Amino acid sequence: MKSDKRNHFSFFTLLLGLLGLGASGCIMPCMYGSPNADWTIKGKVVDETGQGVPGLQVALGNRVDNEPGVIYDQNYWPLDTLQTGPDGVYQVSSSGFPFSKLQVDVKDIDGPDNGGEFGDASVVVSDFKYKGGSGWYEGTAQIDVPDIVVRKR
Repeated sequence: MKSDKRNHFSFFTLLLGLLGLGASGCIMPCMYGSPNADWTIKGKVVDETGQGVPGLQVALGNRVDNEPGVIYDQNYWPLDTLQTGPDGVYQVSSSGFPFSKLQVDVKDIDGPDNGGEFGDASVVVSDFKYKGGSGWYEGTAQIDVPDIVVRKR
């Protein structure tokens, strides 16, 4: 008789498992999805005299290696594109898949307007940490990009 009950229990456990209903429960909360985080990126683009340069395009991306490279190559995943304000400052708050290296590419898209024509510049920032996360949520990061200096052509 004990063997018969054990066989029924094993059969129902197997059936529940096949239906996706576990009989053992989870020790940790079960999660679905992918890792995510919130971040704020802030920086300033300046000329050689230290003055903020308005109207420049700032492309932000996740850099997989340490070297700035061509945008949209296999080591770069775009995050956002902004424009510097009147004082050369740019800022964005967003969320998504966490990254550990931020590439910032600056390009003069308005030609001689706003103080002259400037050459391109890039920087990679990796000295930031996410705080306050748990599980799939890695937390928030304040990413302060050092001033990026652009030179007149």
